[in-house]
Amino acid sequence: MGNEEVTEESVKKAMLDERMQNIKTNMEKIKHKIVIISGKGGVGKTTVAVNLAMSLASVGLRVGILDVDITGPNVIKMLGISPELKPSVDAEAKKFYPVIGPLNMKVMSMALLTLNPDEPVIWRGPMKMGVVRQFLGDAVWDELDYLICDLPPGTSDETLDILQLIPDENVIVVTTPQEVALMDARKTIKMSMVMERNVLGIIENMSGFKCPHCGKYIDLYPPGGAEKAAKDFKVLLLGKIPFEVELGIQGDRGLPFVIKNPDSESAKAFKQVVKQIQEIVEN
Repeated sequence: MGNEEVTEESVKKAMLDERMQNIKTNMEKIKHKIVIISGKGGVGKTTVAVNLAMSLASVGLRVGILDVDITGPNVIKMLGISPELKPSVDAEAKKFYPVIGPLNMKVMSMALLTLNPDEPVIWRGPMKMGVVRQFLGDAVWDELDYLICDLPPGTSDETLDILQLIPDENVIVVTTPQEVALMDARKTIKMSMVMERNVLGIIENMSGFKCPHCGKYIDLYPPGGAEKAAKDFKVLLLGKIPFEVELGIQGDRGLPFVIKNPDSESAKAFKQVVKQIQEIVEN
């Protein structure tokens, strides 16, 4: 009985070692890995991830986007990709291919594996972490200029796993000016630093609102929190993205604002953020 248990453990270890090597090999083919995280949900993290990926792909770069939010995947919705589109599988090689999205982006999400959009993924941590490792190691990403990873909010298992599995990644923290969002964002920055990951900076989303009637700029929340967090942790404030109602509606329709509304205030602000990100990681 003892020998049988050792054999089973050896097989499991060999499979894990193989997957970890596959992850290492895959990640070595990708020039820049950027993970988008937030302390809490609802701050526009996925909106930032999708529009960052689209901005990079729109100038001819090879881009992949990985939706790491296993229980709440929204990337394909915001990219306008049908959940009926499924990754192709190479059973013999034990590999699968991410779907091809807008601008020839490679896209992988749990939403592409469920039977219908209303089906919940009711999994504990180990199962979610197993899927994340499959997404990184068993998917055929090939050579990319950028891989954008949209992580779930907070410091959950998936977030910790990604931060451990991709040692040369860059981290972007998304927040709103709201105090409760900033409290959690600060914890997320601290976690990234404890894990010795490079924090590119903070993006403040929904930073204000331009009145369509009088043109006056209105702060939705007391300003200054993101600037203070950036100063306290000695990281960059990459930019502030204003709130625009129409852009939220378009996101629900799968129309990223940097492509659909390139002249909007949000798109202009976001382009400056993307420019700054490229200057940092490519130089």
